[in-house]
Amino acid sequence: MSKALSERLVQQVKMQLDERPMSLKELARKIRVEEKRVYRVLSLLHRSGQIVHFRDVDSVRRYKLSEES
Repeated sequence: MSKALSERLVQQVKMQLDERPMSLKELARKIRVEEKRVYRVLSLLHRSGQIVHFRDVDSVRRYKLSEES
């Protein structure tokens, strides 16, 4: 991933998560990017503390912006 593309992708993911918590599949479908690439962004954001994940009532892992973001 090029640096500019990855930064844009990070911003897209954060904008989507600012609206509501979403699963990996939902995010990938919404921003039209492969799940693998979205997963890498989610992993990066999680390690840096910008997002958190939780299991919803349907046992699907969802991601949301952390309170500190």
